[in-house]
Amino acid sequence: MKKALMLLALLTMTPALAAPSGDIIEITLGELHPTQPALGYRQMDYKQGRFAVDREKFFDEFCETGGQGGIAQFDEASSLHATDSFACTDPVGTHPEDMKTAVIAPNGGFYLTDGHHTLGNYLALEGPELRMPLLITHDFSELPDMERFWATMEEQRLVWLDAPDGPITSEELPEQLGRDHQVDDPYRSLVYFTRGVGYKKPDTPPPFLEFYWGQWLAEQLPLDTLDLTTLEGYTDADTQAATLMVEISPDTLIADTATGSLTAQEMGQLPAFNAAELDKLLSPRGKLTYAFSLE
Repeated sequence: MKKALMLLALLTMTPALAAPSGDIIEITLGELHPTQPALGYRQMDYKQGRFAVDREKFFDEFCETGGQGGIAQFDEASSLHATDSFACTDPVGTHPEDMKTAVIAPNGGFYLTDGHHTLGNYLALEGPELRMPLLITHDFSELPDMERFWATMEEQRLVWLDAPDGPITSEELPEQLGRDHQVDDPYRSLVYFTRGVGYKKPDTPPPFLEFYWGQWLAEQLPLDTLDLTTLEGYTDADTQAATLMVEISPDTLIADTATGSLTAQEMGQLPAFNAAELDKLLSPRGKLTYAFSLE
């Protein structure tokens, strides 16, 4: 419910020269432009590893992403390219709070603002012609040019211009979605796997929450001290990262967002390391187990 209210607030904002939309469009994945230079490859490995052995999850997440609840019916012949070959529990857009979001630019392009990992996985598995429903949060097509568009995107914190090698400009963003175009950010994945172990996602998380935590972790844990290539090494890195998260002062500033600076506590810091959640990640059907299952 809180997420739905947050979405409603977003749709009723009226930033200068930007019209809120709320429309739902169907678009092929190959037509989407990213608003961040990087992805967490290991995070994507988890979902692809799970999809490889859990066909129901593969369809269920597609339905959820379209705001259609979950999967109601599918069989071995079902294909995401043939929407009459499976059925979701609800019509498209019934649950807009679950949908991935995009904005429309003055050049007519669609720029993805949430869902890079989810849609990047479907792109890798199903190809660029797969069609996906998206929620358009803002129509910026009336802005005078792309320069003003990117300035507005930065003002509204709808674009992430920090790559693993340092800050970039909007002109340096990749043109297309997916691992073939977006670079790997190991810290983005590491933060994902500390969820529930060192932090929990707030009820109203700021955009790019995981990237903000990742920036902070990069200053604490240099990559050359970590082994992220094996399950054992990754488990140790995850333990170190989550331990750092819970041991810092709750007042430590982690993020500078459009609505102000946020502390560790406001970014979901847990009061103590959650060892039970780490054990779940390493269980036979745990996220880290799936993340290394394709190697």
